[in-house]
Amino acid sequence: MTTAAITAEKEALPARVRLALAGRRFNAWWEGFAFDEAAERAALVSEQKQARAVARLPVHQEIPQSIWGEGRFDPGDAAWTMRHARTLGADLKASVVMLGAGAGGPIRDLKAGTRWRLTGYARISARIKALDVSPYETALSRINRAAADAGLCFFELHRDADPAMIAMFAAELVKPNAPFVFVDFTVARKGARLKSCFADPWDGAPRQGDQVAEMLERAGFRVSDTHDETRSFLPLVSRGWSRWKEAYTRALSLPTGERADYLRALSAYAHLWAERSDAIKMGLLQVTRFQTRRKG
Repeated sequence: MTTAAITAEKEALPARVRLALAGRRFNAWWEGFAFDEAAERAALVSEQKQARAVARLPVHQEIPQSIWGEGRFDPGDAAWTMRHARTLGADLKASVVMLGAGAGGPIRDLKAGTRWRLTGYARISARIKALDVSPYETALSRINRAAADAGLCFFELHRDADPAMIAMFAAELVKPNAPFVFVDFTVARKGARLKSCFADPWDGAPRQGDQVAEMLERAGFRVSDTHDETRSFLPLVSRGWSRWKEAYTRALSLPTGERADYLRALSAYAHLWAERSDAIKMGLLQVTRFQTRRKG
C-alpha cells in the first residue's frame, strides 16, 4: 500500500478511532515496544463496531424510525406534536411529562417549540440523557409524584397489556387539576377485528373510545372532551411511507448476517401499516384525543 493510500485510509477513520490510535502509538514509543499500527487500527475499528451494536435499539424499534423519522416510533412531526401540546394550555415555563416519547423525537419537538421543563418516558432499552427520556422500568424507581404541571401521552395506552396501569402511572406524575392529553388508537366500530393491525412485536389492543374514557376516569382523570384526530393523522402516515424505499435501500447496505432478518422485519412492518391504513379508511380504526384533568 502506498503512503498516500495509507494516509487516506487513516483520514477515513472516525476521529475517535484516530485519537485512540495516536494514543496507543505514543504509549508504544514511551514504553519502548514495537507498534503494529495495522493490528491496532483493526482492533480499534472492531471495538467501535461492537460498541455501536450494543448501543443500537432492537430491530422493532429501529424500523419505525427508518419510516417515521429519527426518534419516532409512530407517525408524527413537529406540527403534530405541537398541535396537541397547545391544547394543554400550560404556562410558559411549566413542567411537562410525556409518555410515549419514542426515542426522543416528540421531546425534541417540544424543546424546539416551547420553554417547558420536559421529562419523557418510553419503551426503550436505555436512558437518552440528552433528551431526558427514560425507560418505564427505571422511571418507576425515581418517580417524582404529583410534580408536573401537565402531561402528554402518545400511543401508549393501546400498547400495554394493562393500559389502566399506564393511566394510573400518568395520574401519579401530575399535580391535582393538571391537564393531561392522551392521543391513541381507538376502535371505531364495535366488534371490529383488528388483530392483524397490531401483530407482534408491534402489538397492541385498542379499545373503544368510551371504554378508554371510563378507564381514564377510574385512573384519576376527569375527561372533559374527546376529538377524532384521524383526518389529521392520515397525512403523517402517507408522508412516512414515502420514505419506505429509502428504508429498504438502507437495509440493503447492512452486513449480510443482519440483512435477511432486517428485511423480513421491514416487510412485516409494511404489511402491518397497510392493514392499519385499510382499517382506518374502512372506518374500523381511528385516532382519538382525550382531553383530561387530574382529579383533585
